[in-house]
Amino acid sequence: MNASFKIQSSETVNAGARLLIEISQYGIAYLITDSNNTCVALHSQHFTIDTSADKAANALKQLAATEGILQESFSNITVLYAYPEALLVPSEYVTEAGKKQLLEMVFGDANDAFTRTDFLYRHHIHNIYSVPRQIDAVVSYLFSSPVSTHLYSLLPDMFNQTGNNLYCIFGGSSFTAMLAKEGKLQAIQSFKYKTPEDAAFYLLQLCEGFGTKPDDTVVHLNGMIDSSSNLYAELYKYFLHLEFASLPGSFTYPEEINEYPSHYFSHLFSAAACV
Repeated sequence: MNASFKIQSSETVNAGARLLIEISQYGIAYLITDSNNTCVALHSQHFTIDTSADKAANALKQLAATEGILQESFSNITVLYAYPEALLVPSEYVTEAGKKQLLEMVFGDANDAFTRTDFLYRHHIHNIYSVPRQIDAVVSYLFSSPVSTHLYSLLPDMFNQTGNNLYCIFGGSSFTAMLAKEGKLQAIQSFKYKTPEDAAFYLLQLCEGFGTKPDDTVVHLNGMIDSSSNLYAELYKYFLHLEFASLPGSFTYPEEINEYPSHYFSHLFSAAACV
């Protein structure tokens, strides 16, 4: 597991500091802001594609042991899970006994994972998702009284605009996409891809499935994608309105962050603004 980027302006935090740590099968990232909403630290590491849950759990333990700032006291700790095994289900179709069965119908056996649920009040839907047992155990051991949620649960509040919009968060070989049609949430889904053509196909398929036209849809780009990349060029063949996301105005940022494209970190700060 290699560090993709690290920005840190202080070795300690003040009494009101907050920690947001995102954990997925593709890597770990954390963001620390102080009581004045100033970014104190930002760190991201990517896993190799064959990283098991056991190895990921060990990586999380090692990160907490080597990054001294994570051993500070925080006023709020949010663990943001971003595992792709997640379903958005209308309230009327959700029962306590049937949550795990719903996940297993789509994603297969979930015996090595805990089933969690977040309720999205504004949309009257439940986000049912799984968290590997190894990761849950390490999180419980490392962090005192964390609040846990899932990326899908925050996305509708992180990005909320009128019209047709696709909000995408790209990793090295995967991405998460949320489609909103005329301002209304339609779907959130994660995809693995090998080629830029794969990624474009998945987004086109998502639009087709919900009756939105690519040339009438704004695609908001977050994460690991650049304007000079083959991925960007492929998306531009079909989507005329591509926009790189910007950092929220509710935070103060260190100078070092300007060394990177702001959309690399935009979804982390947008998530932090929602918790």
